[in-house]
Amino acid sequence: MISSPEPFEIEGADGGPLRGDLYAAALASPRALLLCHGFRGYKDWGFIPLLASTIATQGTPVAAFNMSGSGIAGPDGAFTERERFRKNTYAAELDDIHRVARWLRQRLDAGDPTLGLMGHSRGGAMALLYAASHPEVRTVVSLAAPSRIGVWPEAAFEAWRAHRPHIVRDFRTRADLELGPEIYDDIVKCGDAYDLHRAAASLTIPFLVVQGDRDRSVPLEEGRTLASWGPREMTELAIIENAGHSFQAGDKIRRTPPQLLEMIERVSAWVRRTMEPDARKARP
Repeated sequence: MISSPEPFEIEGADGGPLRGDLYAAALASPRALLLCHGFRGYKDWGFIPLLASTIATQGTPVAAFNMSGSGIAGPDGAFTERERFRKNTYAAELDDIHRVARWLRQRLDAGDPTLGLMGHSRGGAMALLYAASHPEVRTVVSLAAPSRIGVWPEAAFEAWRAHRPHIVRDFRTRADLELGPEIYDDIVKCGDAYDLHRAAASLTIPFLVVQGDRDRSVPLEEGRTLASWGPREMTELAIIENAGHSFQAGDKIRRTPPQLLEMIERVSAWVRRTMEPDARKARP
């Protein structure tokens, strides 16, 4: 296991710092992976460090990072940058992914490594959207990702149309967070670009959908739907039995339940298999 990843900091989509960790057993690798957290998540949350470290130990460097609008600066997960969270948008998150991808390809010693993308929950949706429009991405993995984004309660849209923030309750920190109308403006302006059905259907690369069958946040049927949209010959649905939205990890891992181990084993095997140069289909 890699116990001490290399921290990095670059400029994020909002002009502020974007903070990440590079997990790498060896920097001279022909491939690398980006790992995106979900809504109200962060790079040190739950299973992310363990998953990143496991994949890196097996030969694929992993960059896990906080979205610039995550609102979180430190490893404790406290929302210390609430104004950045308030102004976050889907477009900003896609821009953040692009910035980290560019940094990662420059940072590694292998010249121009092939990239894979992976994300949990909303991060999985962002990974899919980015992969569908960037041919340098060679594999994509969604972990408990929804089949749609831009879905909010009507009260949120009412607030945003009135140019007021919507209040989001974060049960992990028990904080009430403001989410401003910027995300609503983003949906109105670019909503068609956030169509996950169209993104999945356009893929010409391997696509792994991992879903717990006891996920209360993203029901199993959404995972089945997402997988049904991907390219038939290159899409796989991995259902983890008795697993919830976090694959039983919790905010901080104090034990490693079998559901989490199975998820990590399935994902790490997929990354090894699909990111080898002779193990994937080339893009047309």
